[in-house]
Amino acid sequence: MKFMLKPHTVFVKTTFQSSFHCESYTIILKTMQAIFGDIKMDDALPKQDARDKFDLYLIDGAKNNWLDLLPADLLCLAKKHKVVLFNVEQEAVCEKNLLMNHINGVFYKSDAPEVIFKGLVRVTSDELWFTRKVISKAFSDILLVASSFNSLQDDISLKQDDYAHLTKREKSVIHLIAQGASNNIIADKLNISDHTVKTHLYSAFKKTNSRNRVELANWAQRYVAVLLPMAK
Repeated sequence: MKFMLKPHTVFVKTTFQSSFHCESYTIILKTMQAIFGDIKMDDALPKQDARDKFDLYLIDGAKNNWLDLLPADLLCLAKKHKVVLFNVEQEAVCEKNLLMNHINGVFYKSDAPEVIFKGLVRVTSDELWFTRKVISKAFSDILLVASSFNSLQDDISLKQDDYAHLTKREKSVIHLIAQGASNNIIADKLNISDHTVKTHLYSAFKKTNSRNRVELANWAQRYVAVLLPMAK
């Protein structure tokens, strides 16, 4: 009695080279057929309006080097559908890159039929088929990005009082400092004297806890675009 997962309509994108030159290819297809029954095979993906009829896409990765970049059509497919790569050389892909681009799993050319069988059962149960280390690292990276964003938001929030004490003219000076303007250029743009520029500059140093114009420029480039409206 065959073990099958139902209902699942599976599309296998194959290649001419794999069909005739890979010894394990027949074993891979038989494993898929044992799980899913009938499968649709072609060397091209279905047209856009016919893709929703398939629950799972198995993409033959033979002869492809997807270590750094994945093809655009594969990325688009993975955003809307469940996609698994198979018949892949280990050195030809980066599992973390696949995971971060919505690929659900990968089977290597060296994988035994029982490994593929187990992985496909997992994938059709809405699980991922990557090494635990890769999943853990990707999750850690996501948390790190989220933490960095939250820290920036907290930092901005904590410094709101600094912005409230800046005058319109000081804000204008800070904007120009962020663009690399010299005191003479600032004076010309704002139609004020060089002495007045220095006065606003020193006041801005104090209010932003900057020791010099380099630190003020760094401060400005981080916060001005978000929180300081350009003074007229």
